[in-house]
Amino acid sequence: MSHESNKRKRHGIPTRIRRENVERIYRDADGNLPDFTRLDRRPPTWRRWAIAGSLVALAMLAVAAWTSFLLFKPYAVSSGSDVLLTIDAPSAVGFGEETTYRVTLTNNDRVPLASSSIELRLPGDFRMITALPTPDDTHTLRWTLGTIPDHGHKTIEVRGQIFGAPANSVVIDALAIYRPANFNADFQTTASASTVLGASPIALSIEGPTEILPRSPVTYTLTYEHLGERILPPMQVTVDAPRTFVLTSAKPERARKDLLQWSLGELPPNAKGTIILTGNFTDGGRDPITLRATALLKTTNDHSIALASTETSTMVVGGDVAVVATANDQATALDVHAGDTLRFRSTIRNDGTKPLQGVTVHAILEAPAIGDRSILNFNHITDTANGIAIGEQLGAGRRRGTITWTATEIPALTTIPPGEQRQIDFVLPLHTTESLPGFPTKGTITFRTTVDIATTGTTPARTVPSNTLTMQLRDATTP
Repeated sequence: MSHESNKRKRHGIPTRIRRENVERIYRDADGNLPDFTRLDRRPPTWRRWAIAGSLVALAMLAVAAWTSFLLFKPYAVSSGSDVLLTIDAPSAVGFGEETTYRVTLTNNDRVPLASSSIELRLPGDFRMITALPTPDDTHTLRWTLGTIPDHGHKTIEVRGQIFGAPANSVVIDALAIYRPANFNADFQTTASASTVLGASPIALSIEGPTEILPRSPVTYTLTYEHLGERILPPMQVTVDAPRTFVLTSAKPERARKDLLQWSLGELPPNAKGTIILTGNFTDGGRDPITLRATALLKTTNDHSIALASTETSTMVVGGDVAVVATANDQATALDVHAGDTLRFRSTIRNDGTKPLQGVTVHAILEAPAIGDRSILNFNHITDTANGIAIGEQLGAGRRRGTITWTATEIPALTTIPPGEQRQIDFVLPLHTTESLPGFPTKGTITFRTTVDIATTGTTPARTVPSNTLTMQLRDATTP
């Protein structure tokens, strides 16, 4: 590269060439050049003034907006999270005691609330007495609170009685819906509180026998007492009994004959009373039979609360032992005539789960008598087991004969295992009119069996009866 080229690079376009280019561009038709030492200024127009003024105004507005945003930033970005819902509730109350719930909606924000409302969900067994202010809807318990100023609050008070399962907790829930003044949307917040109920004010007891025979009269006495200090709403007592229990009388009477249920009405403090049930058990079983009584309180929503319950157990002895007495294969009734031969049978069956130990069987027959002679001819009895027979005069014209068998006569009576049975047969004829002058033409003969059991597992000694068979004496001419 030449020295002249390097020099041009260092100094740019030569002065002579620049001057020639300027003259060619700016020289006028007369060959004159303008005075470059002085520039003429164009006067401003109204459009330029308008544009400039608008730009200045926009700039001022922008500055004011940013200043306002920086100064009032908490107000502008309020999210509604500074609104607090609280419930003031007692931690524990007595059963049925009056109490007050206070529900407060507090606006801790710098923005007022344009609208607000509260809905309450009270315990199902809460009996409301008063509410301040009055709710818009007493069914849903909704209050419209309206506006709340910044750092302000509004409170609802609900007073009433609390019922429920004794010694359990009841819960109140609250829902608040509100809208801040600078929002076009609703917010919500919730709160809840629990209260523990005291013990039941009702004492309940039931008394009855611990052991009874099937079909024997039995009486149960149920006692109730109000130990509290406040009037209780309408009460009722129910008794749960097995199907084998037959109620024959009750005091006081029941409102419905198909239910073991008694209405007590409202109970004032210290009120007490008794309910007496009389009946019998048609059958027994292997285990004791339980009767359970429950005191119920009816609440406002047609719901019942169990305030107290009690139970008693009765062993219907013989339920695990079946004893059947028959004559000529009949167990209930039989027609007989003079001279008839009667085949008697006593059956003992162990339906339980434990062996029967030390069994004694008694066959008991009662019949008309002529003097001291029964129409049953014991002189001609057929008893292969050789039971011991004893006669007894019951009164004029009637005698009782009892035949007894023990393990001495029948070793199999020492133990009867579960599921097994023992059967004792004997034959006893009736006298004829010839063998017993004055033989009656009518009368009744009864036959039954009782079984004495020394032990059944841990169950102590007991006696189990059978059915009673009645035989009607007929004249030979009676069809």
